[in-house]
Amino acid sequence: MRTTLKNRPGILAEIALACGQAEVNIASMQVFPGDPTVTDEFVVTASPGMTDLQLAEVFEKAGGTRVAVTRTGPDALDDEATRYLRGMHEVLEGGRDVESVLRDLLGTTPPDVLDYNGHDVLDLQRRNGTSLRISRAVPFTPAERSRAQALLSLVSDAGMDVPLLQPAQRTPLPLTRRATLADIEGVAALHQRCSAETLYHRYQAPLRMPMTTRLARRLVVPDSGMAVVVQSGLDIVGHGLVEQVEDRWTFHLIVEDAWQGRGIGTMLVKQGAGRARALGAQRLTFVTATANDTLLRTVGRAGFVARVERHDGNVHITVPLTGVTPLQD
Repeated sequence: MRTTLKNRPGILAEIALACGQAEVNIASMQVFPGDPTVTDEFVVTASPGMTDLQLAEVFEKAGGTRVAVTRTGPDALDDEATRYLRGMHEVLEGGRDVESVLRDLLGTTPPDVLDYNGHDVLDLQRRNGTSLRISRAVPFTPAERSRAQALLSLVSDAGMDVPLLQPAQRTPLPLTRRATLADIEGVAALHQRCSAETLYHRYQAPLRMPMTTRLARRLVVPDSGMAVVVQSGLDIVGHGLVEQVEDRWTFHLIVEDAWQGRGIGTMLVKQGAGRARALGAQRLTFVTATANDTLLRTVGRAGFVARVERHDGNVHITVPLTGVTPLQD
C-alpha cells in the first residue's frame, strides 16, 4: 500500500502504532523522498477479514493522505532492483511483452481508495520515437518514472519491445444489449446460478430463491430507468439496472460467478454510464455492500474518476458522466 505523509519527525512512529493497534504487520517499506511531503510504500499483512477499504482507513487515521491499497504477491518483498532485473529477463529471455511487465512492476490495477481521484499517466519514449502510455490510479513517483523509462530504453536497444500477437478467441464474444421482456426467464436463471455472496453484494440483503416472475420483470423493465444484459450464447451472464431514485441516478449490476474476472463487469459499467447519460443523468452512483472491493476496481478499469462514500452501511461510488457518449437503441 502507498500513502503520502508529512515530512516530519515521528510520523512513521504514529503509522507503526496505528498498525499495531489494528493488528496490521509491516513487512517492509520504501520511501520516495519529497518536500514538504514524502510518499511511503508499505508491504503489510492483515487479518483475512480486513478489507482493503478498512486497511486504508488505518493509515488515514494515522495521518496518511492519498492512501491506496493494492493486493500483492510474495515478490512484493523483493527489492526494486531485483524486480526490475527479473522483468528485464522475462522480456529478453522469456519473450514477454514489455508493456505487460511494466504494468506488473508498477502495479497498475486500480486500488481501493477512500477518495479515488482518477489516473496518473506515464508516457515512456522508445528509441524509435514512438511512445508507450501507462496509466494508474496512484500517482507515479519520479523514481518510478526513471526506472520504467530505463527498462524500456534497454529493451528497445535490444529490439524486444514489439508487442506479441495474441491468438484470436475461439468462443463467441459476449453481447451487451438492452433488456426486453423476452429476458425475464434468462435473468431469473442468472440469479439462480449466482452464489449467495454474489447475490448479497448486489442486493445488500439475502435474496430468496428461486426468483419470482414479478421481481424478474421489474429487473428487466423497471418503472423508472432501463436495464441491460450481457448474453453469451443462449444464457444471460450479466445484468445491470439503471434507475432514478428521487434526484439521483443509480446503477446496480450482477455478474454470474463463472463469468467474473473476464471483463463483463467493466462492459456493464460502460453500458450503464452511456444509457444513464442518454436518460439525462449527470452523475451515476453504484451501490454495493461495504465488503465488496471488486466494484471499485471495476469502475476504475472502465476509466471513470469516482467519489467513494459510505451510507447506511453500504458503499456509494459516484462517477461524473461528463464526456460520456449517450447510448441509445
